[in-house]
This record gives sequence, structure tokens and C-alpha cells, in this order.
Amino acid sequence: MSDGRRLRSALAVSLVALGACAHSEPFQPDEAAPRGPSSTTIPRQLSFNPGDDRAPSVNAGTVAYSRYDPARTPAARCVALLPPDGGSLIGLHCPPKPTPADTFVSTWLEPAIAGDGQRVAFVWQRGARTSALGAWTHELAVAPRDSLRHPALRLLLGAPRADGRLFNTATKLGWTDDRTVRFIAAFDWIFKVKGGGTARLTDTVLVGLALFDLDVPTASLRQVPGGDSVYAWAADPAGPLYVIKDADSTTVHALAADGSLTAMAAFPAPVTDLAVIDRRLVAATGTGSLWWRDPVSGASGMLLARGPVHRVAPAGERRLIAEVERSVELFGAPANLWLLELPAR
Repeated sequence: MSDGRRLRSALAVSLVALGACAHSEPFQPDEAAPRGPSSTTIPRQLSFNPGDDRAPSVNAGTVAYSRYDPARTPAARCVALLPPDGGSLIGLHCPPKPTPADTFVSTWLEPAIAGDGQRVAFVWQRGARTSALGAWTHELAVAPRDSLRHPALRLLLGAPRADGRLFNTATKLGWTDDRTVRFIAAFDWIFKVKGGGTARLTDTVLVGLALFDLDVPTASLRQVPGGDSVYAWAADPAGPLYVIKDADSTTVHALAADGSLTAMAAFPAPVTDLAVIDRRLVAATGTGSLWWRDPVSGASGMLLARGPVHRVAPAGERRLIAEVERSVELFGAPANLWLLELPAR
């Protein structure tokens, strides 16, 4: 994809002139100084990418997210790092470009920084082109924060589970300790929506199948007991693991180590993602409304966003980061990241 900003110029100079002047690299722009947050108000827009920013996670004082920049050639998602209060990017890492030996386009999704701040887990997707709906391979990768192109671990996904169901990708990655990455094992499903006449719209959706743990040192996978059919999860650092299951998409359950479930809270709409902020459960519902509930006191409330929200991440104290789509469309619209805050207790 062309970014439409190709530079065309013609230089007419003599050999005498070239030999007489010393010059630096032409057209080298001055590097902009780092900028702080755009404002001090909340809600606050954190990312201003004209493309699409998705899947935020926060750890080690850094926001990691998947960033699509339409100006990049070839177009692919990169991993971007941002301060949790906003400001200039503190890191932008992009996949290698195709080569004659490997013509596949790589895309990086679902990044999560480890608690030590030095490693990033993410999904490395490879396909014939980014416009294709189906990717060829998905791998779980763990790499040094400053060298994502050279992972210490690349684990190919695609093996069938014991029940015969296949998961070929992963979503909602998060580190539970210094060696374990928890994620939703999912299936990348392509479907067609047929309208009247000859209209036909095609899209892809991730179908969550189960909650899994990756042990990084041994590269081994283990399904979390009781994690079957889980499609959203959130951990309270001082409390239980919370999950949402297909069978009841409006109810949050606490999942015990032995796999038993205890219903903790119900929301008025199906939940797309879940976070624990200030010991309160916060649910995204794919709309402009975020619902929160205290599982102990039962207190509840609602936050409003500037557009549909599908993913949320805790950002310390009463704060959360949400991917907020810029408009309401049938198959979703590009998103930016916003900082929101729960009311004080």
C-alpha cells in the first residue's frame, strides 16, 4: 500500500558544486522533542493515530497495544508502547518486511509486557497479504522489549485440543507471574453475511474456546481448570480470577484453582471484555457504555465513552484504558485509546 506521500524531486547540480560543498543527509527532519499528555482532564484521548489502535494492556508502568498505521508499507500492525498518562510513544516496533525468500506479511497482535518490563508476549501472525481475511500461521511469541523481531520463544498454534476442537490463535494475553502468560485460546473464524440482491459482506471473528497458560521457560501449554468456554478474563491482584463464559455472557464468575465457579456479578448486556480496577469489576459491552460493579458491596454504576468499547485494561488506582471506536459501524470502526476513571468510593 502506498502512503500517498512519495517524495518526487530532481536535483540538477554540477560536479564542481558537489565537490565544493559539504552537506549532511538530505531531507533529514529534526526529531521532535517528546511531548507529555495532551491534557490533564479525564476522559483523555491517549492515541491520535489515524489508523487503528487495539488491545491495550498495562504493566511495568507502560501501555502496550497493537497499532495499525496506514502510512506504513507494507501495511501491518506493530507493537506500540505509551506512558499510561499519555504523551509521545516511548517505543514502536514493527514486523520485518517481506523478502524474496519469505513473501508473507507479518502482523503483531495482542502485546503484553511482563512485570519485569523487559519482555513482551504477543501474537505473531503471518499471511499472504494483510487484505486477506485468513492468516496462514499464528504463533505465541515472547521477545526482549527492544528486540521484538528476535523472540526467545515462537510457539506455533494450531494443534487440536483433547475434545477435538481446534484453536489456531490467541487473544487477551497477560502475564500472571514472571514465567506464565495467560491467554484465551481462540479460533479465527471467517464468515459471510448475505444481504438482499447480490450484496455479500465477509468478515472474521475470534471465537474464544478456553483459558490457557503458557509456561515460557518450557514452552508448554496447559488449560486452566474450569477454563473451558471462557472468552474473557481478569485477575484481581489481591483476589480471585474472574471469567465470562459463553453459556452466560452477562454474568461474571470467580474461578477457583480447582475449577469451581461462583457467580459474583451480573451486567445488563453481554460482556465483551473484563477488567478489575480498584477491586471493582468493569465490563465492556461493545457499546459506548462501560458498566462497573463492586462484587462485595454490590454498588454499581456506568461510564460513558465517545464510541463503542470492546477492550479495557486496568491502569492503576481508579483508572482504565479503553479502545474506543471512532464511529458506530456494522463491522466495527477504527479505534483510539482513551484514559477513563471510576468515581471515588
